[in-house]
Amino acid sequence: MRRFILMMSLFVPLLWVTLGWHRLPAEDGRVRITSLTATVPLADRTALGPFVLEQLWRLSSGNKRFGGYSALVPLPSGQLLAVSDRNGSLRFAPPVAQSAEKWPMEQMLVHRPQKDEREYFDTEAAVRDPADGSLWIGLEHDWHVARIGRKGGPAQLYPIPALRDWPENGGAEAMARLNDGRWIMLCETCGSGRGGLHLGLLFAGRPGISAVQKFGIVLPAGFDPVDAVALPDGRLLILTRSFGLFPPHFSNRIVLADLARLDVKRPLATQELARIEGSAVRENYEGMAVRPTPDGQLAVWLISDANDLAFQETRLMQLRLDPAKLPAEK
Repeated sequence: MRRFILMMSLFVPLLWVTLGWHRLPAEDGRVRITSLTATVPLADRTALGPFVLEQLWRLSSGNKRFGGYSALVPLPSGQLLAVSDRNGSLRFAPPVAQSAEKWPMEQMLVHRPQKDEREYFDTEAAVRDPADGSLWIGLEHDWHVARIGRKGGPAQLYPIPALRDWPENGGAEAMARLNDGRWIMLCETCGSGRGGLHLGLLFAGRPGISAVQKFGIVLPAGFDPVDAVALPDGRLLILTRSFGLFPPHFSNRIVLADLARLDVKRPLATQELARIEGSAVRENYEGMAVRPTPDGQLAVWLISDANDLAFQETRLMQLRLDPAKLPAEK
């Protein structure tokens, strides 16, 4: 997201005046939860395709560690872990009512020296490995992946030489563990101007310590991948994003990919499922989590990165997906 922030620095002074500024409440560590669900019109709900909007929340806090969320991880406890691109995390149970909650905000990774300065890791993706409970972090501006043990402690870094060929601000923006133990990474900016073609890496096991294969994938033109999650049937949900200038706004689309059909000799096609583009629902959604529900459906959660800009908000969207309404496997 740093390339976006640099670009928006040209527009921020005007946006601050025309769109207003948000006065931050006192820093008390609490998160205020405001429901926006009733404001969403039928057209925006219909554009979600097989997904049904359950809840849309605005989250706000005066805590300096709050915000910038680029990844969302479901935990065995039933909680969700939001990971920010500022090296922080937010652990919470999905909200059920408007309130103000005390949710833990912690630092994810330690500082490390870089170019004679102390710099944070810029987290863009996070995946929990069910085999041992470890958390794997995809980093922007870096050709390593970081692993944090189930009990925390110092992060272990594993080099991925193939990432050296990606743009500096490309990074592992989307990363997922497949149900068969393989992992994938998708590049945010590799080829988005070429008819939707993007680059990806497929790992035989954990990234950085297993064999890797490059591949291509076709996403909606003008949209970049920002997160990916494996479904119970083995296929992959991919969250994509684009940015429009006039007026400044983000749009997201969710697509479906079948890795069983992957042929490294030709780009993998995807199927568009949902559009998050209406003014009532759109935001800079970067994190996605999926959890099966007792009735056989899927709860899908999206969280947005507000980038500390006046015209953006941290939002949490809850969707419901009936797997029977997905396109049939081919």
